[in-house]
Amino acid sequence: MLFNWKSGLLFCLLLISLSTVSAAEVPTAAISSEAGIVIRLKQPQATLQKMSQLTSQVDEAISGLLAANVRTVVGRSLSNPTWEGVDPARTISVGVFLHAEQDPGLLFIVPVKDAAACKAALGEKYHSALEEKWLIYSEDKKLVEQAQASLKQTDQSFESQLSPAAKGLFDSGDLSVYLNLQKMVQIYQAQLKRAEGQVDRRLTELAKTMNAAPGVNAKPILGLYSTLAKGSLQAVKDSHAYTTAFQFSEQGVGLESLFEVKPDSETDRLFQSNPPQPLNQLGHFPAHQLAYIAGAGNADALITWGMNMTAQMFDETQQNAEAKEKFTEIVKEIRSLKFGSYYFSFELGKLADGVMHAYTVSEVSPSNKLRTLTHQMMQIMQNVSLPGIKQEITFKPDAEQAGGIPVDLTVIKQELDPASDPLQIQKRMLEILYGPSGITNRMAYPEGKVLQVMGGSASMQKFMEALNAPDKSSLTAQNQPAFQKARAHGAEKANLVALVDVSGTVMRILNIFAESRQQTGPFAEKQIRELGIQDSYLTFSLTTGKQSLSTKTYIPVENLQNGFKVYSLISRQK
Repeated sequence: MLFNWKSGLLFCLLLISLSTVSAAEVPTAAISSEAGIVIRLKQPQATLQKMSQLTSQVDEAISGLLAANVRTVVGRSLSNPTWEGVDPARTISVGVFLHAEQDPGLLFIVPVKDAAACKAALGEKYHSALEEKWLIYSEDKKLVEQAQASLKQTDQSFESQLSPAAKGLFDSGDLSVYLNLQKMVQIYQAQLKRAEGQVDRRLTELAKTMNAAPGVNAKPILGLYSTLAKGSLQAVKDSHAYTTAFQFSEQGVGLESLFEVKPDSETDRLFQSNPPQPLNQLGHFPAHQLAYIAGAGNADALITWGMNMTAQMFDETQQNAEAKEKFTEIVKEIRSLKFGSYYFSFELGKLADGVMHAYTVSEVSPSNKLRTLTHQMMQIMQNVSLPGIKQEITFKPDAEQAGGIPVDLTVIKQELDPASDPLQIQKRMLEILYGPSGITNRMAYPEGKVLQVMGGSASMQKFMEALNAPDKSSLTAQNQPAFQKARAHGAEKANLVALVDVSGTVMRILNIFAESRQQTGPFAEKQIRELGIQDSYLTFSLTTGKQSLSTKTYIPVENLQNGFKVYSLISRQK
């Protein structure tokens, strides 16, 4: 068969394509699977431009200063402060090789347009090799040789052990970090064993200290510490890898992370027993709240843990032993109910009535059964003892009506022991949060749900009007542009979603503190409008899956702009 011009052209294009892929893969392919940490800065010039375009919308001066500082920090990290010979249009990668008893080894893969100039800037302490216009260098000659071997055998590269999800996330980031957790656990196995022993010793010491304190029931507190500490250590032992990626744009900053664990490990089973949910009810909450939070998971485990903690707060008396037994029986019945997702939002009200206004929805069936059990529980809650606190609980079933549904009212009045609160700081904080009347809580039980409103002047009627409003109503969060934008940046299905108006919360808190001193708050409605501060939410979501837990965080540019305006106004008023 004759070699015609079409075959020749195809052959040339194939060679060009292969050479391009080879050159592009040098940065990460040179890092072997022995690396504990891999860091990649995608196209520094383009990434810095994205950061500048974002921050210049906040403040031009800050933008220029940030870009210069980032360039300087990266240059010094590369041992080349002035970027001599470096090509900033291409990607930089760094491999970190960990050792249990000595400093980590660093391997740099840096794109160069003048290799000689780059090598001269590094000095004589670095060993280096030039591959496809990438300079590979390290103080450890063996790491450079290992990198050259990895280029010849791609199955030795750290990329060969990335899952498809981890590789996609790593490649998507302007700044990406990969942690080989399985390797790190192997390297630091002795340290982990010592950490387990230290946790047990610390818990034992804490138990002795707390048990010696009069009026302190240490069991529930120690149980919480033990669960958190041992659960964290177990997750570390079960871990496989962790990947995180920053993405910059004119619209905001995104951070996505993926935590992967060993298949069928204790942590993997925990993840898979808590499937994510769409959490759509959150959009039906009242508009313009300072925060919206929704969660889904293994409700039975959470209820058991929470109720066990509460049960341990009963004083060791015969009367309380009987109350504790009844409480335990009620908990068993509560566990037989079917629980779904949980939703929460809050706003800050007037100081005179207590500033905390919180709204919650818990999905539970049958809800009328829970109401009956709650009534029984309230009759014995007087027996619960809190260290240094004397509390009086007033419970009024059917105290109010909202939306044609009876509302139960609970008021908890707490008095703190002067010895534990000599300056009356805690007393004042309780009054600021909940008002002089105490912690006021309203509960309603429509079919399949439990509605709860906390706060002296917080309205169950307002809450129900939003929950039952038409889909296009302005009363609900789902028709608020800031909420829509923020929710779109979270996971569609999740175990946890949180939307927080950081600037709005800070402004309300500062106004409340000013009001408590009988001063005018720094953020009047007129000033807020003149500054152009509008609702804007930081977004966080967490999702469990098979062998994985992923998170997404997003900070919109409006959040940064609001924050800078708030800071500037406070600075001028000092």
